[in-house]
Amino acid sequence: MESHHQLINMCKISKVTVKDLPKINELENLLNLNKTKLNFFNQTSSNENFKFIKLVLKKQIIGLLQFSLNKSDCDIISIGVLQKFQNMGYGKLLVEYLKSLNLKNIFVEVSTNNVNAIMFYYSLNFFKIGIRKDYYKKFRSDAILLKLENVN
Repeated sequence: MESHHQLINMCKISKVTVKDLPKINELENLLNLNKTKLNFFNQTSSNENFKFIKLVLKKQIIGLLQFSLNKSDCDIISIGVLQKFQNMGYGKLLVEYLKSLNLKNIFVEVSTNNVNAIMFYYSLNFFKIGIRKDYYKKFRSDAILLKLENVN
């Protein structure tokens, strides 16, 4: 049996392609994330300021990360790891990828109901910078704005 360390070292991070979209949509559905529509994907795939990557382990997409960036900052739009691979360091691997881009700051907003995500970001040294009241109408919750600064 392979250890978590060995499995993390076997992971590959690469750009999402249109061919990956059905599997990505399946993953988004399992994680209760907004589904990436083909039209949106096509519009953003040629945009240098928008990136969509996948985390692959043994030919299976186990994670995803959508983000927008400018010269020094990045906004996480969507991030997720299959439930059976959560709490094993794979989400951290995705954030580490962002940190490797020599950014000054990484920002993310999370529903105040999503305690696991908030604790995940706090464990990576993100800190609260604000609240958006009633931001998630669907979940009837506020959004907590988090920031990781001086990344590089």
